[in-house]
Amino acid sequence: MSKKFKNARRITGLDSNVWVEFSNLSTYSTVVNFGQGQPHISPPIYVKEELAKVAATHKMNQYTWGFESI
Repeated sequence: MSKKFKNARRITGLDSNVWVEFSNLSTYSTVVNFGQGQPHISPPIYVKEELAKVAATHKMNQYTWGFESI
């Protein structure tokens, strides 16, 4: 079966990505990994409700320099 898309030649030979490497490094050391956000507990309901409100707005779909009001 042929692939519809092909990887760019510049990534030929790369067998992992930076996030995999950082995760592996944090496993074997005493660093705190804030990079991928994998909490072990659920956030409070009020946080989930506010996140749902923000996610429902049309202006919250990309990184930004700042907002006039949140």
